[in-house]
Amino acid sequence: MIVFFDIDGTIISDDDNHIVPESTVAAIRAARKNGHLMYINTGRTIMNIEKELRDIGFDGYVCGCGTYIECGGRVLLNRTVPKKLCNEIAELIFECDMTPLYERSDAFFTDKRTRQIGGFPALKERFRTQGKDVSRDVSDADFGFDKLVAWYDESSNLEQFKSGVADEFDYIDRGYGFCELAVKGFSKGTGIKEVCDYHNIPIDEALAIGDSLNDLPMLEAVRNSIAMGESTEYLKQKSAFVTKDLYDDGIKYALEHFGLI
Repeated sequence: MIVFFDIDGTIISDDDNHIVPESTVAAIRAARKNGHLMYINTGRTIMNIEKELRDIGFDGYVCGCGTYIECGGRVLLNRTVPKKLCNEIAELIFECDMTPLYERSDAFFTDKRTRQIGGFPALKERFRTQGKDVSRDVSDADFGFDKLVAWYDESSNLEQFKSGVADEFDYIDRGYGFCELAVKGFSKGTGIKEVCDYHNIPIDEALAIGDSLNDLPMLEAVRNSIAMGESTEYLKQKSAFVTKDLYDDGIKYALEHFGLI
């Protein structure tokens, strides 16, 4: 079988500790040793997959909400938003008084003109401590992105923003003043289909494990959909199986339940 894992809140704790439980690492390695394919499927871009995660051992990566696909070291897809549209979105976000983080497979970009609200300052500092370059700006000549996240508050014009991006992007509200934009036609679900086709594996033999609303496309793409124990009730209702919490060996419990280990 083949398993697709979200990262934040699924493999690594989505709190200030950013812990990968030892049971998670052992379970993924055991399933892979048993002949099953293990894939990351994340909204993060490929450059944002830390060595700690790579060292667990995966057969490939679906990143940027399906805009980047890598199988066994071979890049099958690397889709970047056209330059003109990137500039238009940057101006829209600035006009709507939001705080963006533009993500590309090889770079991050911020906008020095915007306020730093919500979780943006903490995330930027975390990236700095990880040695990631967060100095790039929308004014750079090579500015561009594959997907983006943004923070908003009561001063932001969220409705104008949502209306302005509706033709080209899917808007995903992550809650707590935080949202994500994925290019229309691409998602964690389309990434699963591409990978299964590449390996000639029936999609009924795929499992997907996630914890938040941006995981919904991949959970809806497979029959064997798994919600982490701390997921929202809505996501649990949309999933075929609910495993335990991340800190309660949730990944191990799920892989045991489906007979992979």
